[in-house]
Amino acid sequence: MNKKFLSAVGLLILSLMLISSVAVAEEDLELVSERGSHTEAWKTLMDNFEQETGTSLNITQYPYSDYRSQLMLNFTGGQKNYDVPYISMLWYPSFARGGYLKPLNEIVERNPELKEDMPGLENAYWEDGNLYFIPYMNELGGVLYRKDLFNDPEEKKNFKEQYGYELQPPETLQQYKDIAEFFHRPPDLYGVSLMGQRSIFLATHFMNRLWARGGELLDDDYKPAFNNEKGIEALKEVKEMFGYASDASKAHDFQDALTEFTNGKSAMAELWTTAMFHANDEENSDIVGDASFTGFPRPEEAKDEKRPMLYISWGFSVAESTDNPEAAMEWIEHVIEKEQFIEAAPKGTIPTRLSALEDSELKSELPWIEPFQEALENGIPTPMFPLIPEGSTIVNQEIASLVSLYLTGEKSAQEALSEAENAIYEILEENNYYE
Repeated sequence: MNKKFLSAVGLLILSLMLISSVAVAEEDLELVSERGSHTEAWKTLMDNFEQETGTSLNITQYPYSDYRSQLMLNFTGGQKNYDVPYISMLWYPSFARGGYLKPLNEIVERNPELKEDMPGLENAYWEDGNLYFIPYMNELGGVLYRKDLFNDPEEKKNFKEQYGYELQPPETLQQYKDIAEFFHRPPDLYGVSLMGQRSIFLATHFMNRLWARGGELLDDDYKPAFNNEKGIEALKEVKEMFGYASDASKAHDFQDALTEFTNGKSAMAELWTTAMFHANDEENSDIVGDASFTGFPRPEEAKDEKRPMLYISWGFSVAESTDNPEAAMEWIEHVIEKEQFIEAAPKGTIPTRLSALEDSELKSELPWIEPFQEALENGIPTPMFPLIPEGSTIVNQEIASLVSLYLTGEKSAQEALSEAENAIYEILEENNYYE
């Protein structure tokens, strides 16, 4: 046989092999995430996706404390290390403004039921009208409580004698305060675990109460809107509730308050829903099976109204630099299927789809899902930060500072609110929000 012919055939085969390997490589997807329970939950769905599609998934994970900075280094450096970042809802506005994310509108166009089935989705639309984030895990700010204490016949009897109504998970702000007062028996038991560290954790206690009263941080024109009677009432109630918490709570962050509660040292904890996974962790909790969750209470006159409720969400975006946008969106559509949510949820996540939350087997395995679902349906999901790039500064610095200054007695409620109002106005004015 002609040697030139054989050589040509060999080159053709080699070329085809190279083309094939490139095609396979182009179907690889690089996922990136923080290290957390909800990531571990959706990671269990990766093998099934690979088998169904032939797409190979790789994942890089960072500690939460380093994760955002690592993403920014990748984006600003023009690198193409990651196709699908799993991120906090609070981050996507700055990433979208920087041009680092690809619009995902077609996912909702192909799955229009998401508009009704996924509360909080509207928070994922950026100011240009595009969708850059698909919520995967969600949770609400609310109250964890000890069922063993609330259902104890002697406790129920004593509570009704003292307050004139049945002991139950708090629906109103007055009930919440009464229950905290009733169970406050230091040093063995505290009425409530709170987060007093000057940070977003402390800020959430103020925002919970401001929103429960129908207030808001910023109005539709991005003007500060909390320096009013609702803001004063919210501040005063935060201070009053700290009277039913441990002295240590004045320096607590989320993990500290959670540990105090799971150690059985408090009757309630003002946290958010994923704390329930920790409360039922047999290796680290003393109250396994004895905790449940309720959405944040409202004023008596508004207990049946829809009011803003602290909403936290993590989800998926697609990097603008990806070479495989269709495969990336296919992965996202896979993990947000109802059946996939139901499979992953018990492993450490809370579905963003109402249809998944309604699953009877899931409710049986995670009984606290039902009150969470009720709270989600009866509230207005409201992110921890205003969804603008300056949102983190507004809450972490200015709102946290105003609450701390009031609690420590350095400022009156009115002084603290006015000072924060002026600071936030200046921040937004400097960034051209009022032109």
